[in-house]
Amino acid sequence: MYKDFSQIFFSELIGTFIFVFLALGSVNASLYFSNPLNEVGHVIIALGHGLGIIIGIISIRHISGAHLNPAITIAMLVTGKTDLLKTVLYISGQLIGACLGASVIKYFVWSTAEFGVGVHSLAQGVTVADGIAIEFFLTFILVFTFFSLGFYKRNAGAILPFAIGTIYLVDSLVAIPLTGASMNPARSFGPSLIYMEWNYHWLYWLGPILGGIVGSCTYVLLFGTAQEKKTIGVIKINGKS
Repeated sequence: MYKDFSQIFFSELIGTFIFVFLALGSVNASLYFSNPLNEVGHVIIALGHGLGIIIGIISIRHISGAHLNPAITIAMLVTGKTDLLKTVLYISGQLIGACLGASVIKYFVWSTAEFGVGVHSLAQGVTVADGIAIEFFLTFILVFTFFSLGFYKRNAGAILPFAIGTIYLVDSLVAIPLTGASMNPARSFGPSLIYMEWNYHWLYWLGPILGGIVGSCTYVLLFGTAQEKKTIGVIKINGKS
């Protein structure tokens, strides 16, 4: 059991590190090629996030299922597909991996980068309500697809990481100019902690988590088995209700 728990923690840490390292690296690279940020920069960032999540998922999916996102892990908990103890391990690994990825980018790769690069924030004219709604719907799409593809099953097809990466890519193209297109509290948490910028940070937890819960429950209620529907809202502590 201990080995299983340690593998969950370290695989999520490493997978999220890979994703955040590549995602934040693309943000810094975009500013190197297009400062101030323009359409080319937006495409670079979107590609970095899309390809980064594909690589992160492929690297550890056979170990932990590769959530790499607290919104997905909490959705799995709410729908009864994981338990509370494993949820803590998943999210702890994700947050630490995100912080390590942001630290390496800041101190070793792009050490001359501008202050706060990669920290999510609302664009001018985007209200808090708008920001929550945008992050909600982006993450709804992500998690609904995660569940509809059976991504929580370890024997899922090889196409699935690319499907999730495509969603990150397209959602980023849609919403980078608005909220930064987080969809992932760990991705937002890493650079916020490293740069100590917390303006509206709570929004990047609330929107994605709500979107993930609604997306997962919508799929299970509409298309899940009778047994899956019974597990919605049943929180298991350690494999037991």
